[in-house]
Amino acid sequence: MLTISTRAKEAIKTALAMTIAYGISLAMGWDKPHWAGFAVAMISLSTAGQSLNKGFMRMLGTVLGVGMAFLLIALFPQQRWGFMIVVSVFIGFCTYMLTGQRYQYAWFVAAFVSLVIAVSSSANTKQTFQIGVMRLQETGLGILIYSLISVFIWKQSGVGSLNKTAHELVAVQKRLFDNYRGLVAGEDDEKASRQLRMQYVALTRQFGQVLIGAEVDTYEVRGVRHQWRRFQILTLKFMEDLERWRQYLSEVQQPGIDALLPNLNAIENEVAARLAQAKKMLAGKSPEFQPLPMAVALNKIGMHSLSPFKKANLAVFKAQTEQIERLSRELLDCVAAIRGLKQEDTPRPAEVKSGMHLAVDPDRLQAVYRVIATLWIAFLLWIYLDPPGHSSFVQLAATMAMVIAMSPQAPPISLVMPFAWGCIVAGCLYVFVMPQLLGFTELGLIIFIYTFAVYYLFSQPRQILAKMGTIVGFLVLTAIENQQTYSFVKYANTSAMIMLSIILTVAVFYLPPSPRPEKTCLRLVNRFFRQCEILISRLSLESRKKQSWLGRLEMVFYRKDLLEIPSKLMIYGQRIDRRVLTEPSAERFEAVVNSLAILAHRITMLAQVRQLPQADLIIQELLEDIRSWQLVIQGIFKQWRLSGAASIDATDLQARLESMLNHIEERIDTVFRQEGGGGALSEKYNENFYRLLGSYRSLSEAVVNHVRLVAGLNWEKWHEERF
Repeated sequence: MLTISTRAKEAIKTALAMTIAYGISLAMGWDKPHWAGFAVAMISLSTAGQSLNKGFMRMLGTVLGVGMAFLLIALFPQQRWGFMIVVSVFIGFCTYMLTGQRYQYAWFVAAFVSLVIAVSSSANTKQTFQIGVMRLQETGLGILIYSLISVFIWKQSGVGSLNKTAHELVAVQKRLFDNYRGLVAGEDDEKASRQLRMQYVALTRQFGQVLIGAEVDTYEVRGVRHQWRRFQILTLKFMEDLERWRQYLSEVQQPGIDALLPNLNAIENEVAARLAQAKKMLAGKSPEFQPLPMAVALNKIGMHSLSPFKKANLAVFKAQTEQIERLSRELLDCVAAIRGLKQEDTPRPAEVKSGMHLAVDPDRLQAVYRVIATLWIAFLLWIYLDPPGHSSFVQLAATMAMVIAMSPQAPPISLVMPFAWGCIVAGCLYVFVMPQLLGFTELGLIIFIYTFAVYYLFSQPRQILAKMGTIVGFLVLTAIENQQTYSFVKYANTSAMIMLSIILTVAVFYLPPSPRPEKTCLRLVNRFFRQCEILISRLSLESRKKQSWLGRLEMVFYRKDLLEIPSKLMIYGQRIDRRVLTEPSAERFEAVVNSLAILAHRITMLAQVRQLPQADLIIQELLEDIRSWQLVIQGIFKQWRLSGAASIDATDLQARLESMLNHIEERIDTVFRQEGGGGALSEKYNENFYRLLGSYRSLSEAVVNHVRLVAGLNWEKWHEERF
């Protein structure tokens, strides 16, 4: 019996849908049947649910784009510049949204559809409604055909991928937790930890995609979708708190930790067992035990011999350990609810609103600037030079700019070769094969074979550009219609339009600031330290009292940007050409980025602790000492921003900060003796008081560690211009 691989099945399904979409469009006498072909090509994904979801996003974006095009033409029928200004605003807004986290594909479709209809109708506005309706019906046809085929022919359900990804996600967290536990015994494998963290990031992105698809194509998953969403939030929260727990564990690491927290090892064993059981349940096995709440025991007698800073670290670590214990228990309960082993309904998860979503991302604004610049340059070239393709040149250039904006990690120049090969292959078919065809039977066979070959040969995710360039070239250049004509001049002009629009887009994206990964990394690092400097300066008692609502919103922006920059650095760092920029090595660069991430988290933690009601009261007692420490840290960040960290002596810096913190510790003892343990600094404020002291200590240590890490690194070549 012939066995067909999944790769071949998916290629056959896409080819069949493409052939049927063309056949129906031509039979109905519709113009531009390749619009239906585009819908099939773009929503073809590995599972039925993912395809259905992307089809819905494409239809939603098409409706929004058509509606916006109608509105713009109605408002500016004879006002060219006013029309372009409003179009630019809408395209810019869509570009900002498509570079975000929600409904990216719908915003992308809305932008280019509105541009296609509005610009195509510029010569004759009477055809606007007809073009818009045609776009809607052909897009809907392509989505409907592929959706039916994906559901009824070799349906690939997303539930298997969902369970596998969730199992791997929990397995990575279990291994990472076990690795972090080794800190107590002095067995910290930082290299293995970095690899696990990178694996976790990839699995998190994959899980979000497969969950959306599985919710659509599998009834069982849809029935417990709230539990799956809660699982997603809990794994993210567990990872965030696990990283904090690891940082605190490294700070309280000492031989007597077991005496101070007698049941710490028992709680760690319990958390590890819960993660192992969650992993087994996701693999379809039965549970072995029911988790019970556990509290961290504290040896209060042993606490008296500790210094205030060690008390601070221990108190914060105890609270973080209890948080890890609670999250692991909730995660196991959530998995049990997903598997139907708990009778009670799991509540719908509610994300914590921190106001971070209001902050504007400067990198997304930079993408908006490049897309709008491409749109206007293409528009002016159309008016004054009339390049090949005429109005289509404007549409394609802006669309390609948005494609690059959606994938900032890919170099813009990577678009050139896939589309060039697509033009060549499609040209051979158009010139030598298609004129010999006599009817739709032969044409349909060519469409099927070509589509199958493209989707079979370029089935891997890393080959997405090659697949897109090859299929787009075929759909645009063959220009299949009922009244088919063949013209080499038309083919040459269309090919020239495609390549010139891509070259224009790439050229615009190489305008300042440079998109080269090393230049982008340098700009991000510079911005990182500028945000650090501003945040530290705004944490003073005087600044907080004078802060307006605008200043508070600005602080939210700085904190959000600070936390996101390390992940952006990791993405761009993978693109750096190591043949030229050999220093630092990939591992050393990754360690530098991890160090920046620790700095970002500790500054954010300090900012959060400073918002506690009693923090100002405590700092009032130690105002001069805290101000001196703050000025030193602020000056270090400023020096890093201007000249880099290599010019700082780590030993001298550590001695200065240690001296200042020791003086603060002495002042604390004096304050305690004066207050006698009561009054303003009573017992109920101790935990937040310790949190504040621990935040100052941990930030100082992170600064010193970063200085040591970057000592001796040569960044000269990163600043040089290359061609």
